[in-house]
Amino acid sequence: MASAIGAWMVANRDVYIGNATAMRDFRVQLRGNRSVLLFGLYLFVLIGVALIVYSSTSGMSGMSGVTIVDAQSHLKQFYETTMGLLGLTVCIVAPGLTATSIVAERQRQSIDLVFSAPVTPKYYLVGKMISSFRYTWMLLVLSLPVTAASVVLGGASWADVLVAYILLSLQGLILTAFALLMSAVSPKPVGAIIWSYAASLLYNIGAYAASSTALATLRYGRGGGAGSEAPCFVALSPWTVGEAARTYMTLGGHQVPNWLIMAVVSLLIVKICLLGAGALLSPSGGKEVVGLRIHALLYTATLSGIAGWMAWEYLCHIAPTSFSSSGIGSVTGSAICGIMVSWVAMPIFLFMPFVGCFGFDRERRYMPNGVFSIRHLLDGTPAGGFPFLLSMLLCLFGGFAFGGWYHMRIGVSFDFWIFAIYSFTLWFFFWSLARLVSSLVNNLKTSRVLVFSGFMFLVVMPYPFLLAVAGIDLDINKMSLWDLYILEPITGRRAEPIPKAILFSAILFGLAVVITAIGESRTRTKLKSMRNYDERPYQAA
Repeated sequence: MASAIGAWMVANRDVYIGNATAMRDFRVQLRGNRSVLLFGLYLFVLIGVALIVYSSTSGMSGMSGVTIVDAQSHLKQFYETTMGLLGLTVCIVAPGLTATSIVAERQRQSIDLVFSAPVTPKYYLVGKMISSFRYTWMLLVLSLPVTAASVVLGGASWADVLVAYILLSLQGLILTAFALLMSAVSPKPVGAIIWSYAASLLYNIGAYAASSTALATLRYGRGGGAGSEAPCFVALSPWTVGEAARTYMTLGGHQVPNWLIMAVVSLLIVKICLLGAGALLSPSGGKEVVGLRIHALLYTATLSGIAGWMAWEYLCHIAPTSFSSSGIGSVTGSAICGIMVSWVAMPIFLFMPFVGCFGFDRERRYMPNGVFSIRHLLDGTPAGGFPFLLSMLLCLFGGFAFGGWYHMRIGVSFDFWIFAIYSFTLWFFFWSLARLVSSLVNNLKTSRVLVFSGFMFLVVMPYPFLLAVAGIDLDINKMSLWDLYILEPITGRRAEPIPKAILFSAILFGLAVVITAIGESRTRTKLKSMRNYDERPYQAA
């Protein structure tokens, strides 16, 4: 046992310390004068913007009627503006440096040579991440003279600067992990760059919305003094690190700094991204796919439990009576939670093409090997796709229900599980479509694109059309085009969404069973013809 632990520690030490991939990329990145010129341009822009902001601040401080408190406030704004500029730099540089790191080697056909050596996907990916993340810290270190001016002028302390730098580096690490995953998914550099910045934009929008909400509570609810208590997601956005540096969250009666919680969250996000990229790069899948699916289930259950904890506490302030018979309007609290979790499950469409599709033009692990097999739940083969999808939904709805019960001791009613059944039939339907498309198309990539396009055609595109044609102010008791929309039970247009959810569940389940039967019949026919084709030369001989 001790020897196994020692071998594991030595292997991980070699991955993170002295990584050959990171050392090679570092030498390539700093070769020539290009890096020196870029660093010089970065410092020139940073110092120039800082001087402009400071000159406007000092000009206001010298005006008559401006108190010392106002001057201090202006200096603090100068510091926060500087940190916002650094956050913008991280958001631009981190994805750009990483987006082409893997896809470029794939185009040069050198990645096969890398994995022909005794190099694991983890070793290779960690090296790529270190080489890109190193630039983020180099940019932060080069900006120290500007942030030091904020400290000297009294706009912040060195502790504020250090914590803000830690938060920026952690957010840069998250964006680097996103770009690394996009680089492993995309077949071409242009697509990798576009998807990397799209993922960065989505993260920044969501993080800024969550952080702004927390800061609004901090400013107007409790005041914004030093060491203020705020939810941990206040530290998610790179645009608010100046204000989030001193915040903390109370856990178990202890004041835990939010930057420390952010460090744990960042490492968890990076872990799942590395596993996803490793599963795509690994020739046979293996432990990378198993680790990815185990982590996905654990993350889903944990995050859903936390969401249930927070949602039930919020709803209890609106309707403090039992949720089995009360709620908002004629919709019970359990139904509200069911609709909420059904919307939370929507990102499943991002990996549905990878879970539901199979192909005949790739490695053996992508070939059809059955419809439903618990034994293949974690190995990434097509037979384990539906069990994994079912497990994700169970972790999502079960974790939410458990989180609310554990915190408030309020159990969900059957209304909640009605929407759980609706969500299950919805994704069962799209999974059956993925199987049908795969049985009609031999190419795996084409199947995945068609499945993704089918989701957009059935779910995303009809919404603005129905909004324009059917309207939003029509009598909900009359029939309209909205009644044909696949997400109509959870759109909130009906005062009684539960009967609609039951009806749609029955319809989608029936369609999914029929589509699955047709797809499997065609798959068996195709497999039989492929075997006959392989046997003909032998029989003729």
